[in-house]
Amino acid sequence: MIEQLLNFGKDYPIINIEQKNNKIIIHIKSKKEHCKCPNCGIESYEYHATYFRMIQDTPTHNTETWLKVNAYEYKCNNPECFVKTFNENLPFARRNKVMTDNLVRFILSISIFMSSSSTSLILSFMGVKVSADTIDNIIHNIKIIDRPDVEEVGIDDVAIRKGISYATAIYDLKDHSLLALLEGREASALEEWLKEHPKIKKVARDRANAYAKAISNILPNCIQVADRFHLFENLIEHLKDIFYKEMPEKIFIKNGKILDEKINKVPEYLSNINQEVLSQFDYDNTPLLDSEGKIIEFDNRLHNLDSKQYVKQAQNRKEKQEMIIKLRKRLSRFNCHETKKIAEEFGISTVSLRKYKNMSEEEVEEISNRRVYKKG
Repeated sequence: MIEQLLNFGKDYPIINIEQKNNKIIIHIKSKKEHCKCPNCGIESYEYHATYFRMIQDTPTHNTETWLKVNAYEYKCNNPECFVKTFNENLPFARRNKVMTDNLVRFILSISIFMSSSSTSLILSFMGVKVSADTIDNIIHNIKIIDRPDVEEVGIDDVAIRKGISYATAIYDLKDHSLLALLEGREASALEEWLKEHPKIKKVARDRANAYAKAISNILPNCIQVADRFHLFENLIEHLKDIFYKEMPEKIFIKNGKILDEKINKVPEYLSNINQEVLSQFDYDNTPLLDSEGKIIEFDNRLHNLDSKQYVKQAQNRKEKQEMIIKLRKRLSRFNCHETKKIAEEFGISTVSLRKYKNMSEEEVEEISNRRVYKKG
């Protein structure tokens, strides 16, 4: 069953499957009898040697999966060719690559939605060992192949850096392959590209007037249609306009039923209070004073100053105060050109050094006192 799922072709049968060091290793033995020389293109049927290739494949049940391929090295029998021997071409992996084509496509399908670092992290949980630099290299090596005989294309703008720089993407409507990536989203660049593709009969585009004008100028007989994304976007905007007009700004619900009018949020027993009755009561709202005439402040917050947290904080404040006192004495004996050296010695930045230097004696004394940040 697993051999049917992992089918690499009749010339590359699976010999063995083993699990080692949290990795799945699939052993494959080549049975190919001939191969073309990569230089002259002449078929060779003469073996020179065998060799092994370790190639990472798509993960199996979130487990890192590798292919150990036993392939052939051929002799080139063309006397005019400077290549004497060459390695066998594998249909599932490019020459000198350590990842299969399926794995490269798998990586690209995820990296298109996020950064290379995030892609590398997510793939590590899925059973793929690949670095962010490798993902960057894969993306940068993508080749955009243009075809002048294409007849149906899609045109849309893409953000290189959102809000800063944009480009015009042109793709084949049949296989959705990228044909061109033009700088900017102006009509002039698109017009120059359309002049080299006179066979285009149908264009799916967004609602940009620049694209419509460029297509009409160069290919007046071309059919222009809106793409699915912008059709759905138009539909959603139209539905929003309907809802905004037909539905009220606020809906009030009581006991599972929609009310026709706004709820009176003021309770009845408060709205019927007689102000004349309240005026008969006399109350004093002045703060309480102690025997010395100072206001007694009430703190309803619980502080256990003997806990480990507060003891540790008090110790840190004391150590910080001692460091600042030592730093200020040190600065008084050295000139200003040595501040960077002194800051590195105390393990602080030059900004903090200047801050501690300019503190008053009262501010230094207050450092050891506990501050109350929470409001009562």
